[in-house]
Amino acid sequence: MAIQKSIVRRYLILSVLASVLPVLLIGVLYDRFTGAALEQLLGEKVATHLTATANRLASYLEARRYQVETLANYPGMAGLARAGTPASEELKALLQIESDLPDLYGILFFDADGRLQRVIPGQAASGPPYWADRPFATAPLPITPLGDTHVIGPMPAANGDSGWLLVRHPLRAGNAEQVVGYIALHVRLASLTEQLGLNPAAGALQPILQTPAGRFNAIGLAVGGGGRQIPGPDLLPGWRPLLEVEAAGVLKSFEAERRVLLVAVLTGAALVALVFYRLSRYLRRRIGTLVEGAEAIAAGELGHRIADRGGDEVATVAHAFDAMSARLAEVLEQAVRMEKLAVLGQFATGIAHEIRNPLAAIKTSVQALARREQDAKRAQLLAGMEREIDRLAGVVSDLVDFGRPRPPAPAEIAVRDALQRVVGLVAAESEGKGLQLACDADPALTLHADPDHLQQIVLNLALNALQATPAGGAVRLAARVLGDAVAIEVCDTGCGIPPELLERVSEPFFTTKTKGVGLGLSISRQLCELNGGTMQIESQADGEHRGTVVRVVLPRHGKPDADHPDH
Repeated sequence: MAIQKSIVRRYLILSVLASVLPVLLIGVLYDRFTGAALEQLLGEKVATHLTATANRLASYLEARRYQVETLANYPGMAGLARAGTPASEELKALLQIESDLPDLYGILFFDADGRLQRVIPGQAASGPPYWADRPFATAPLPITPLGDTHVIGPMPAANGDSGWLLVRHPLRAGNAEQVVGYIALHVRLASLTEQLGLNPAAGALQPILQTPAGRFNAIGLAVGGGGRQIPGPDLLPGWRPLLEVEAAGVLKSFEAERRVLLVAVLTGAALVALVFYRLSRYLRRRIGTLVEGAEAIAAGELGHRIADRGGDEVATVAHAFDAMSARLAEVLEQAVRMEKLAVLGQFATGIAHEIRNPLAAIKTSVQALARREQDAKRAQLLAGMEREIDRLAGVVSDLVDFGRPRPPAPAEIAVRDALQRVVGLVAAESEGKGLQLACDADPALTLHADPDHLQQIVLNLALNALQATPAGGAVRLAARVLGDAVAIEVCDTGCGIPPELLERVSEPFFTTKTKGVGLGLSISRQLCELNGGTMQIESQADGEHRGTVVRVVLPRHGKPDADHPDH
């Protein structure tokens, strides 16, 4: 139902009117002061500053890469990756000169498996692996490629040790491609982060170096995440400089304005609260009517209707309550009917169980007497008794099928083949009565149901149609697509069903025929519902076009709910 007078819409309009002025005031003041702050921050060409910083950092890393690559290619350097190999005086002098640079703690040699084999301490060397007993491990640190060189780390400062990173290059013996070890520059992390430079905006922006191992400030200390960040260009995968906006520095000059904004917001909140109060009282009266209606329905007064003629959400809920109560009445009526059928099914099953075994014993006795009987009249009498026993057995079978139907085992069924099998089963009876029997279905048409259930449904309907159609009439079995379902129709030109009986013909044990117990249509409807379908009956008992059409509608792709009730 379309909502004509929406409470939500009215509440929205009132809320906007109550708060628009403070919000506009907040927006104007915020734009005024933050605009000036951003202009001050970004007026120093932050992008240019970040690019220059990235260039300094890249140049520093490139210088270290060139240094370690030059050392790695020096004759005899690869042998130092093996433990116990003595270094020549020339190599010792070279390594000592290179390790004494202020940016390095020293030079390290590793074997091909990454185990530390030799250390060359520089003047700035401290802590592991030079003067401390603590282990020196690089395994947990991230490794970033820099050409044929790798940057390992950085390792943040911890436990009194300064931060560092390794710039490592492979060592190869002669012209061979096999790596026999590694040489690494043990670089001071602070020497790298010094390239970030000074704060470009008088305390409002903080230069940060972002790496795979964390974020570091200009003095090499690890820092956490802050406020807004302005990223710079990438140096290496995962490495980049960035500027972090210091919220305290930016907002320090806005304290007085913040108090003004707070007063404006509080005023707007007070107005909105007043509007809420008035609306809540109005809604409480409307919802009270709904509560009274719900309590009436809960008390069993399913005929109760809520009088609300509005067009808003509350009126929509009132109409939904009315529809619910009407539907509940239908469901209860259906539940009572299903309970009656369940009790009837249990009764029928019990009766069938008590009759089936004695019938089998009687039939066996009659057959034994018939085989020894010499008198023709008595033999004929015994044969008639056997036919009546078979008829009673059929009635018992119908009672069992009705009382405890087998759960369906759905499968893909070719509809035309299924109808033609039924035609073959009833062809003899049709020819005996002189009836025309036809089958009309698309060979490609399929549906999803239990094959045995479908055959029993159509066979019951076809037998009913043949029994109701006089000689010279016609019975037609047809199938067609009906949306997402398949409609199977059994049509006859019989005497039809009077309108007053049309509602009762599918009730258990109701029949207008002189033979049978009236379970054929009941079983067909039951099996149809078990397979997720419906059964409809149309009939005309008077006029030129007399006859009956029974239509079974089954899903093409199976029943959505896989649970099937048992009786």
